[in-house]
Amino acid sequence: MIKTVILSLLLTSTLFSKGLGVKNILKESFSENITVEKKSIILTKEEAKAIQTKAQAKLNSKIVQLFKVKENDKEIGYGVVLKRKVRTKKTAVLYIIDTNQTIKSIEILSFKEPLEYKPNDAWQEVFKGKNSDDMLISGKDIPTISGATMSAQGITDMSRIALAIIEAKTK
Repeated sequence: MIKTVILSLLLTSTLFSKGLGVKNILKESFSENITVEKKSIILTKEEAKAIQTKAQAKLNSKIVQLFKVKENDKEIGYGVVLKRKVRTKKTAVLYIIDTNQTIKSIEILSFKEPLEYKPNDAWQEVFKGKNSDDMLISGKDIPTISGATMSAQGITDMSRIALAIIEAKTK
């Protein structure tokens, strides 16, 4: 088990040191011809409260990394990176959302818990095409993962937060 954790940490840091960062992931999701504008947003107390109410989930930080994706100077989507402690360690997830406020995909950027708690690619695909009209509740709209309930619940909660942030910040 310790070898698995060490391998996971090495793999994550190796991928990002080789340039597989958020911008490259967004290019893979949209197109090679995009430009990406990164913004660190500090939510006001009122914005944070409104987002938490809309998402029915707790924000862990008022600081949000938002990526605006443009092609030919036209906004075509967004990336939102959110972090949350799953069990004892933080997980970072990139939510890739189009201009219709629909999730195109999610990408787990960092997962420091044991790998057996990490949701697999097939489970992550369930988010594709979901928007704020969907329930996005673990165990109802989104399947639970046997042995990784907290991971599934945390990532699902963050998906509602990401959609609420996009709705609030792109009006």
